[in-house]
Amino acid sequence: MTKDILMNKTASSSAFSEQRRIQHFKTTRTICGYCGVGCALDLVTRDNRIIAVHPAFDGPANEGALCVKGQFAYDYVHHADRLTYPLVRGADGQLRRATWDAALERAAQGFLDVMQKHGRHAAYGVASGRTPSEANYMMQKFIRVGFGTNYIDNCSRA
Repeated sequence: MTKDILMNKTASSSAFSEQRRIQHFKTTRTICGYCGVGCALDLVTRDNRIIAVHPAFDGPANEGALCVKGQFAYDYVHHADRLTYPLVRGADGQLRRATWDAALERAAQGFLDVMQKHGRHAAYGVASGRTPSEANYMMQKFIRVGFGTNYIDNCSRA
């Protein structure tokens, strides 16, 4: 009897300890953006950083499996060389740090100039395989609604 009580107490202490560790993680369900299959995955984050990617076992396209890229290729998200601010090319051809407002204004003017000179089909978009599906959705919406063209592709074909 004492052995059973001791084992239950140890098991529940272990479970409590595990529960406390799990509480520091956040899991977010999304869809892998690497290809067009649409695998469901769970991003595991702690302190706003991706620490793991788990396949969703109830994902209709992948049924709990992920390819190597889908499961392990997320280190670029927090890489030290990743840009965290916009760069704008100056008249001398050099890239310089800019505010978001200045960079967006420059990009918008560039799009307007191209469309005025060459028409709406002169603009096209290339979505990334390294962004969440939600960002790719916004990109296609931006091109189709904002420019009135269906010229949108992605880099996942190669």
